Amino acid sequence: MSKALVTDEEYRRFENIIFKVWRVYEFGENEFTQAEIEHINKVFEQLNAEHPRECKIIVRHHLKRVYYTTMAREQGVSEGYIRKLAKNGAYYFLQHYDDK
Repeated sequence: MSKALVTDEEYRRFENIIFKVWRVYEFGENEFTQAEIEHINKVFEQLNAEHPRECKIIVRHHLKRVYYTTMAREQGVSEGYIRKLAKNGAYYFLQHYDDK
């Protein structure tokens, strides 16, 4: 299996952004401006249009807290493959996010 596209540093930055999004989703705690919220919504729309599988994994794992093992079992693939898709999804997310 080839290596994920995102570096550990970039992935950590992605996780920090998504954690803030999760706090809005779960608790209504909003640290974003209206412009940032609109930008993140556009990023998710672009990600879903271009990489729907990776987007669904990101949403299910990071926002809805579904384990990678559960998704791997559902799809009949290895957990490592799901993790790689999630990391590649993070890479695509950051590409769109940084494209301001």
